[in-house]
Amino acid sequence: MKLSIINERCKATCYESQSGADEYFFVLEAESGKNFTESLLQMNADMTEALLAFELTEKTTVFARFYLSDMPNQREELLASPIFAACSGGAHSVIEQPPLNAGAISILLYHIKGDTVTTEPLPKSVDGWSNGVKVAGEHYSHYWTGNATSDSSFNSYEQTKDIFKDYTSFLAANGMTLLDNALRTWIFVRDIDNHYSGMVDARKECFQAHDLTKTTRYLASTGIEARLKTVKNLVSMDALAIDGIRPEQIVRMEALDHLNPTHEYGVTFERGTKITFGDREHFHISGTASIDEHGEVMHVGDAKMQTHRTLENIRALLAPHGATLDDMTHLILYMRLQDDISDVIQIIRDDLGRDIPMISVRGAVCRPTWLIEIEGIGIKQATTEFPPFA
Repeated sequence: MKLSIINERCKATCYESQSGADEYFFVLEAESGKNFTESLLQMNADMTEALLAFELTEKTTVFARFYLSDMPNQREELLASPIFAACSGGAHSVIEQPPLNAGAISILLYHIKGDTVTTEPLPKSVDGWSNGVKVAGEHYSHYWTGNATSDSSFNSYEQTKDIFKDYTSFLAANGMTLLDNALRTWIFVRDIDNHYSGMVDARKECFQAHDLTKTTRYLASTGIEARLKTVKNLVSMDALAIDGIRPEQIVRMEALDHLNPTHEYGVTFERGTKITFGDREHFHISGTASIDEHGEVMHVGDAKMQTHRTLENIRALLAPHGATLDDMTHLILYMRLQDDISDVIQIIRDDLGRDIPMISVRGAVCRPTWLIEIEGIGIKQATTEFPPFA
């Protein structure tokens, strides 16, 4: 796996394989001081340069997430922009989480390239907002979906219930189930201090109904604050499911001497999920914060010390699987406050000992005393009995 710096605003991590498809993660940031229109033009040029460098095209796009600084005033211009058109063949997600170390917008991109890989857009919602893509390979079909919302009552429980009902129906229509095939969710909650509990309760009920329990498994997940499509939308979800995967390829990631199981404090998600393919392993690290083995917040009020503990926790999740932070393709850094952002980013870079594609945004975590949360995806070479990736 190698890091490529296209320019100071665009970085890429590339995992290239002889036996399966190649994977590319890009982080694009707007230049500080540019307005939104200028930022979109600049980022489109950066993306075009990056795709050319790796012989990628719009058709290799799998997923894109756009982190806006002002949803009501930027959404329509984004949707009409060339960069959105270039990315929208894959699954895509649009949220308001203001970038903290860049300009008006940041973008996360994921591409897959392989001789046997094809992409097919999935049906969108009536308003075109909810969307997805099927990435079909020789051995697996990867289903990425974005912007799942509900326009039901102004209640996070009801909206989450609707979102998961629609998602389980979507899985069933494609011959999959929540237990057998769903792997990762990103759940965004408006005003998380007031609406998180409703989301948690609805998700828990859905998981129980579909046999996702502490003895089977949950899904890796991030639950974080964001502003969404409209002020009426309290919850939005992006997700990943894979058809063709076997139960033994999905492994719960734990580090019980560092983090307790989430069900002990009433929530239902995995700290991380490893997916084993014949030629590599994927590590989906859920939103991870400064927590101890008893579920207590560590270093209250100190974002820098919380950063150290969060990285220690991620390292502990990876270690039993022979992986390290060097295997991470990118990191997403969420902060409740922006006061310590420069110090926090420097701590991460010093700890990893390398530059890494990283997006830092304002996004409050579910407990007010957590000042920082980090998530990411890792990839490590492996040789197993299973079919190779894609």
